[in-house]
Amino acid sequence: MKRNISHLTNQQFDVLVIGGGITGANIAWDATLRGLRVALVEKNDFGGATSSNSLKTVHGGLRYLQDANFRLVRKMIKERQAYLRIAPHLVRPLPVIMPTYKNKLMHSKLALGTAVKLNDLAGYDRNTGMDPARILPNSRIFSRSQLESRIPGLHDEAINGGVMWHDAQVVNTERFLLSFLLSAAEAGAVVANYVRVVEFLLERGRVSGVTAVDELTGQAVDIQARIVVNAAGPWVDELLQTLGTEGVTPKFRLSTAMNLVTRQILPDHALGIKSHFMHVLPDGSAEKRSRMLFIAPWRGYSIAGTIHTPYQGSANDNWVTERAIADFVEELNRAYPRAALQHEDVYHVHRGFLPMLPNDTDPATVKLVREGRIFDHYAESGLTGLLTVVGVKFTTARFLAEKTVNVIFHKLQRPSPACKTATTQLYGGQIRHYDTFVAAAMERWSVEMPPFQLHRLLTNYGSSHRYLLLYISENQAWAQPLTEDTAVTGAEVIHAVRAETARKLSDVVLRRTDMGSASKPSNECLEAAARLMALELGWDEKRVEKEVKEVETNYYLPDTHSAKH
Repeated sequence: MKRNISHLTNQQFDVLVIGGGITGANIAWDATLRGLRVALVEKNDFGGATSSNSLKTVHGGLRYLQDANFRLVRKMIKERQAYLRIAPHLVRPLPVIMPTYKNKLMHSKLALGTAVKLNDLAGYDRNTGMDPARILPNSRIFSRSQLESRIPGLHDEAINGGVMWHDAQVVNTERFLLSFLLSAAEAGAVVANYVRVVEFLLERGRVSGVTAVDELTGQAVDIQARIVVNAAGPWVDELLQTLGTEGVTPKFRLSTAMNLVTRQILPDHALGIKSHFMHVLPDGSAEKRSRMLFIAPWRGYSIAGTIHTPYQGSANDNWVTERAIADFVEELNRAYPRAALQHEDVYHVHRGFLPMLPNDTDPATVKLVREGRIFDHYAESGLTGLLTVVGVKFTTARFLAEKTVNVIFHKLQRPSPACKTATTQLYGGQIRHYDTFVAAAMERWSVEMPPFQLHRLLTNYGSSHRYLLLYISENQAWAQPLTEDTAVTGAEVIHAVRAETARKLSDVVLRRTDMGSASKPSNECLEAAARLMALELGWDEKRVEKEVKEVETNYYLPDTHSAKH
């Protein structure tokens, strides 16, 4: 994938996607796969906002059974299956356990046991045609002793057992998202990061493209497209305001979503557990409320969340505070005392924005939008050529993109080919049987690289790992970790720059490699990566220092951790 701004200006595209998050990336891939001429631009780096800061879980929709929303449950089960199929190196089964209680009707053994069995039935075909390594077993119902053998330290006397089901986890959401863009680019899409849209081009009541600025050079360019898709995440409203047209803005408020990366609490299972907190009412009084928190094992750490809070500010602002982190840690410890988390056990904060429904009676309560929305601005204001797409779930991004591309073909007055993104393996995901793939690669390459390092490459890059090994054949030094406190190799940095449009150190640290997505790397590690990028991109010493300082602004915790990345 090459970053070539001139390719954005020398043709008219069928579709221009604004926004390189999980929603925009899926739209670009689907539209390209169906034969459309596609461009995608992102004002920062791909997946640099909410898409990189999820809980990493691909849900099968169990929670929606309590509302008898079988349609949504079924849809999420199919989307979970699709992710496991198209990126088997990055998506894997995740066992989830939830306690049952004697004194809570909706969380009784009868209620939750019935729910997980209904979920099994709803997903009767979830394993059809799947890689044996990606099979999701049937749910189980546990006695109290069986629960304690898996989740020790649950001291609530009301707990009488538990249930277990399997969802899926994306071990590297950043590379998963990038895989959609790499797939689209390989199929002919023009994809560029650091290109900011400043205004829409209008011709007689029709959006015909955009004017954008290359944030790396300052160059302004016009990009022509028959359909423009605004998939800018929390910035959709801000972008639409440039139109100056009434009635074109989706009426969603933003809420914040926060997850913590901590030392590992549970190594083998995710835990869903009720927590309690004090909720401030509109009249200033407070009442005790509860919510469900999940603690999942992730890359040798735990990731816990999610806390949702109404938000009034700009999506560009940093809203994470020490107080918010401390309150979250305290709530986790109350919910699961065995965690015994201290402030120094928190390695990173993942945060983003999600759309919430208006709630005038209790503005401090977040009620999330459940399903993604597609806004046709012709229906709202008579403006043609523009769609706004608001995604709400990582799990359903592919399905929302499928619906969006169906609308695009309708707008183009062209027959739509069938959508194939649920079964077409992504870039790096051309793997028939994952365990066989790993065994063969280990046998072939274990002399050139230690097994631990090779396994990292197979997980993060899948079938495209061979490109990393080509860099190593070019320079054996690139097979080595950058420093003692990271596992990331020089080859990964070089590959990110040459083949994945990494243009800033933060791109490599946070989104092309797993160097810094779990905790802050040491300054030595950051400087080593920056100096390697400098050789490729012509940076001077001043630029290297600037890049290192810029990465540090992505972390909200004291620099007290030194861990393998």
